[in-house]
Amino acid sequence: MNAQHPQIHYWTTRDVPERQQMDYYASVLSSAVDPMGITKRVVGSFEADIESTELGPISLIHGRGAAHDCIRDKGDIARSTGRNFHLIINTGSAWRVDHRERLPLRKGDGVLLDSRYGYRLDFLDPFENVHLKLPEEWLTRWIPDTDVVVGRPIAFDGAWGKALTAFVSQLTPDFVVAAPLPHSVIADHVGALFALYANEFSGIRSSTPAGRALRDRIEEVITQRCTEFSLCAQDVADALGISTRTLHRGLASCQQTFGASLMTARVELATRMLESPLFRRLTTGEIGRRAGFSDPSHFARVYRRLCGRTPVQARRPV
Repeated sequence: MNAQHPQIHYWTTRDVPERQQMDYYASVLSSAVDPMGITKRVVGSFEADIESTELGPISLIHGRGAAHDCIRDKGDIARSTGRNFHLIINTGSAWRVDHRERLPLRKGDGVLLDSRYGYRLDFLDPFENVHLKLPEEWLTRWIPDTDVVVGRPIAFDGAWGKALTAFVSQLTPDFVVAAPLPHSVIADHVGALFALYANEFSGIRSSTPAGRALRDRIEEVITQRCTEFSLCAQDVADALGISTRTLHRGLASCQQTFGASLMTARVELATRMLESPLFRRLTTGEIGRRAGFSDPSHFARVYRRLCGRTPVQARRPV
């Protein structure tokens, strides 16, 4: 394969028997990305197309298709060889990521995953994403402390996040093959934008194991009590026997806030009810109330902001 004119590899489930489609799709992703499991969110045939090529040291993967979930567990990690990072930007729909912390992401947002850890990616609607597989040696030349950015939401409308997601979203295998610039130049531009994005957090010290343990305890209480309309930081701190200052510092060490964590917990609870047939008879307003939102319009606004769609749109077909 010529380094300047790489091949484009194509895969599709369209020509695969329906009963074999998910296994085929999982095997393709496990080969091109990392070992993982797949569950679909559609009834009947699952359609997905993937194409990939090489951009110097970077693998570029472009995919589109039906809603599904990707799950990477301890067994998948054990079967992996080497360490890679994965920059994923979903331009097709809002999505969710669970990778060191839970993230509701908007259409166009990105995230950086570390193959040393498990993850769950929920593509709630038809997806289209750009995926860069980044070797550890290459990325750490640009970002020595990768923990600063792994698992953080890369906002499409943020400062340097906007520049990074906008540039990477334009990369397709067809563009790479016909690129007017050397691939090393394009790859270096990705690295430089990543370094500038990471520099935004240079003043924020990476969380420690103790800090993450405290964060997890705080989030556990928030999850358990998020249905309480008046839940505040003092309530959670009292339940844990810590001061509110310790609570806020514990969340801040993991680049989180109490308000954002509370809204995330309520939205995730509402989503589970919206997607469950057991709550089909309830109005979306009542589901919002049961999830801790005292006002239906506030629930709708928060849900749309975090999930990129309305509560009504989130309901699965009967």
